[in-house]
Amino acid sequence: MKYRYAVCLFSAAFIFQTTLMNIAGVFGVTPNLLLCLVATLSFLYDENNCGLVLGVVFGLFYDICFSEYIGIAALAFLVISLSVMLVSIFMNKEAVISVVIISVSATVIYNLIYWCVMAMLGSNYKFLYAMNDLPLYITYNTAVMIIMYSAMIKKVIKYRNDRYFK
Repeated sequence: MKYRYAVCLFSAAFIFQTTLMNIAGVFGVTPNLLLCLVATLSFLYDENNCGLVLGVVFGLFYDICFSEYIGIAALAFLVISLSVMLVSIFMNKEAVISVVIISVSATVIYNLIYWCVMAMLGSNYKFLYAMNDLPLYITYNTAVMIIMYSAMIKKVIKYRNDRYFK
């Protein structure tokens, strides 16, 4: 994927997440669109590192705008992107179960990194409070990543529906 398209995707996700996604929340939980984009682009387009670079940039931008400490989301996106790129070598890009595994692990890793860094910096952010809504986050992020995957897989793998491809 070209960087200009990825920047447009990340910009739209950032604006949509910070403005309109609060309306679509269930029990106060909304999907993390930036996390879903970082994981999906790192899984599908690992050769040009657009998920890695733009994840760090937009993570910093997100922290500057909305976080108490700067750099936590950027660090989490960096770790998630590198992990997904490493694991994607061994996973089938055409299997939806691979996307589900990556989505669940990326959501758990993001929440754990966020809690660990906040705890090290002296925040009163308790572990049980941080993990309280984790099943809802996992469900939302998995659904969003499957939708993103379905939209992007056609560009990544050509001739997927070919009868001789099976």
